Amino acid sequence: MQLPQKYRRPVLFALLLHVALLFVLIFNFAPTVFRMPPASAPMQTIQARAIIEPSAAEHRVRQQQAQEKKIEEQAEAKKELMEARAKTSALAAKQAKLTLEQKQKTEKSQQQKLAVEKIEKAKQAEKAQKLKAAKLAAKKQQTQKLLTEQKKLQQAMMQQQMNTEAKNVSAAVSQAQQGAIDQYKAQILALIQSNWRIDQVNSQLKCIYTVALAPDGTVLSIALTQSSGNQDLDQSAKQAIEQSSPLPVPHNLALFNHFRQLVLTLSPQGYLQSVGNV
Repeated sequence: MQLPQKYRRPVLFALLLHVALLFVLIFNFAPTVFRMPPASAPMQTIQARAIIEPSAAEHRVRQQQAQEKKIEEQAEAKKELMEARAKTSALAAKQAKLTLEQKQKTEKSQQQKLAVEKIEKAKQAEKAQKLKAAKLAAKKQQTQKLLTEQKKLQQAMMQQQMNTEAKNVSAAVSQAQQGAIDQYKAQILALIQSNWRIDQVNSQLKCIYTVALAPDGTVLSIALTQSSGNQDLDQSAKQAIEQSSPLPVPHNLALFNHFRQLVLTLSPQGYLQSVGNV
């Protein structure tokens, strides 16, 4: 496992410190040479031998003890070095774990932030889409409203034009009909006038007759509506109407309806004054 960069120098320093401590322990436990103190008096050979032999044995014991102590110290140093390495590895692993957890936490936070931003963007996009759709719908509705109003205006203008044309046609027809009616009335007046024989009477007198006609102009009935006060004048006017039957009338039924009931005003002054209908 590779240690992070910031932990490499502390670990290397710890290793060097343990190696230096190991060397110090090794050199401090070197073998000790036992030296006998100078003798103050001559000693027997046997006594000298007895003293020397225990010193050599003791020296060997001390050497063995020193060697064992050295081995123990080396083992202890090795143990401490292994523990230091284990602590360093544990510290590095812990730091690596913390770094990984921090990294994961940062990545999770970034992912959550990106998710929130994505949701917000989606909401904004949906809002913009709805606003756009609402604007298009409003524009379409406004356009449809304008088209409807324009269509109504066109229909109103067309209807007005048609009404105007119809009025013009009706006026033209009415004018034409009135012209035809006036023409037939003039013919009726002329025919009755040609058949009326009047004696010398007061020219201010006049009589009014209501005449019913058949569709072919035949006189069906003659009724005196207003007498002139002169019986001869009234009678001569009636005879003139009877002699003029059938009167000239239009064959068109709509026009003839104006002639079914005629009101004739007759006077010696101009023979005939007017023709009307009931």
